[in-house]
Amino acid sequence: MFLSKLKAFQDVMIALILGAIFAICNADSIFARFRFYKVFIALRKPLQKDCASTVGLSLLCLALHGQWHEARWPGAALHLSSLAAWALYGVQTGPMVSCGIWAGGKNQMTKIQLMLRIIAQATGSVLAFAIFGLYFSFRFPGEGPFSHFFGLESLGAAVVAFIASVAHIRHREQHLRSEAAAAKTQ
Repeated sequence: MFLSKLKAFQDVMIALILGAIFAICNADSIFARFRFYKVFIALRKPLQKDCASTVGLSLLCLALHGQWHEARWPGAALHLSSLAAWALYGVQTGPMVSCGIWAGGKNQMTKIQLMLRIIAQATGSVLAFAIFGLYFSFRFPGEGPFSHFFGLESLGAAVVAFIASVAHIRHREQHLRSEAAAAKTQ
């Protein structure tokens, strides 16, 4: 009865929310058929942490966007806060940060691990954006929920997050190599 009174856009949002929750709950059985299942099992807890952190951080930035929906800075804040979350807590909540870690570091993560992290982050983002889109469609009918969220500011912040994560990983590895060399000489 409830679904029959919704608009088509709201039906799609509810389907996305349910689909994302289904994928999260059944990730074991979904990935069990693939060769990288053992990698998934080893990374299960960090992937769950990444997905949950992505949902939380995305919903926070989207709530800011809901409060000031003409502003463009909440979209940029999503990428920059993703970089801050990784630097402070070690949680990868954005694909640009994960790709930067992979591109900047040697032996940081394999391509399979990168793919699994991006899948977890994408699932969390889809869930957060669908929840916000559904909320926004009830709160402000007729307006697009993401009209100012994505733009050049957001793109610039994504590039900054990528470059900063590459630079941070390279700096950290160089520091570790110099410490290892100093320890060998002593």
